[in-house]
Amino acid sequence: MYERLAKLAAGMKHRESVVSATDGEETIEVSVPASTAASIYEKVRNTLDYQEEHLLRRNAIERILRRYRGGGESPERMASELLKELVWAKYLPNKTIPLSLGNTIAIILGKYEPLFAAVMSVKTNRERLNTWLLDVVATEVEYTLAPPMIDEAMASFMYEEMRSRVDWDPKFGLSDETKDLRLYTAIHRTLLKSNVATLRFRLLTLYYPTWAGVQATSALSDELAANIVRVIETIETEIFHPLTDRLSRVLRRKAGIFRVLRDAFVHAKDSSALLNDAGALDAAVKESLHHRTDDFRIRLRRTVVRTVLFLFITKMLLALVLEVPYDLFIVQDASWYPLLVNITFHPLFLALIGLTVTIPEKKNIEDYQAAVRAIAVGAQHQLLTVRVKRETRGAWFNVFLVLYAVLFVVVFGVIASILRGFGFHALSIGLFVFFLSLVTFFGIRIRSSTKDVVASDARNGFIGTAFDILLLPIVRAGAWLSIRVAKINVFIYFFDFIVEAPLKVAIEFVESWLTFVREKKEEI
Repeated sequence: MYERLAKLAAGMKHRESVVSATDGEETIEVSVPASTAASIYEKVRNTLDYQEEHLLRRNAIERILRRYRGGGESPERMASELLKELVWAKYLPNKTIPLSLGNTIAIILGKYEPLFAAVMSVKTNRERLNTWLLDVVATEVEYTLAPPMIDEAMASFMYEEMRSRVDWDPKFGLSDETKDLRLYTAIHRTLLKSNVATLRFRLLTLYYPTWAGVQATSALSDELAANIVRVIETIETEIFHPLTDRLSRVLRRKAGIFRVLRDAFVHAKDSSALLNDAGALDAAVKESLHHRTDDFRIRLRRTVVRTVLFLFITKMLLALVLEVPYDLFIVQDASWYPLLVNITFHPLFLALIGLTVTIPEKKNIEDYQAAVRAIAVGAQHQLLTVRVKRETRGAWFNVFLVLYAVLFVVVFGVIASILRGFGFHALSIGLFVFFLSLVTFFGIRIRSSTKDVVASDARNGFIGTAFDILLLPIVRAGAWLSIRVAKINVFIYFFDFIVEAPLKVAIEFVESWLTFVREKKEEI
């Protein structure tokens, strides 16, 4: 028997699902027209603000809570309206969520009130601290709606497995407790793809295990409120520690192996066969990886289409707002060729990068099967080994910095010269380079997502290496710009602060009117 997998198999017996009502229990019910309108709004908004699909409901919860907290609503009303809006938007099923769940959510929201009050008394960084708490409470509400039992079991299993497989450089001088914390955070970031908001809740409950749920005492709430700034800073230090980030990057391919192993047990008709038969385990891994790969390709195409659509809309609006007026009133020469190139090139380039991803399936299956067998018997394997070495800057580091700066100037200078030759003016060149940097960065990010389903690194030939070197300045510029652009997403601001509140009021009106009509019909 593969004893190391027995504990995992036990954890996989749970079935993750949204909390649902028992027979005869009153449920939350919304009208079809209201639900249709709200779900269409969410789809449009999510197209303009790309997020991982498993985070969409959590992010919606945060937006809704932010809106109601801004209005000074009570926890009871926030909980009631939150559940109704989630059902409207089809993040929760209609006629399934028990009405009593609102009481549980209200208790959870209520225990955070002293923390929000404590943050408001702080003289600096109030908005940042307030956002931090919203991240945490939204994640706890999400976990209350759909407890992630399988995810937690899998994260614990990977943590226990990788503790003995991570080779830490002694030069770090880290304690075992610090190493474990870095590994815990990195595993949750890679295996479960937890975003920063989710990690904040996970680490808070790691430091205060009794905080999660409705059993937290008022004494604990008061203790947290009194130390909230220190607690937040400690958790932020752990999440954004450079070593945690490095470990996360190294663990990304390893996490794919553990996800496939999870799928094998979750979908197995007889998990005992996987624990006793190496052939059955190999077959289950092969089938699970095949499904994972197919799902990855579907998600990849969907991601590319959504991103290309968003990019095309953005470029069209910028052309109308900036380039056309600039051509007509400043340059006084409407050159349509640069305008057309600026509108169409970047979406097509992104589509080319994203849709030409290839996966070496035969070798990948062999890699996954070998790695899973190693996990099963507790053996070492190169695909599961992690070495974390202390970074040192050699004598050539400063020379490389100078060469990189020269390369940066040369690459962007050549691009600008070529565009100038095709009749681009300063603004059109600036917009072209701006979007080229962003598109190249996001394209590389999309291509690197193959790490989720491919166990081994692909080897670059001479041409590939040269291409990577030339792209490096563009990708680095895109990475820097993406952080800044994310903070000034005008379209999302428009949806969240201009469209969403009036739309929800209109949906509420329609919902109330339909309820009124239904009641009058019943009286006849």
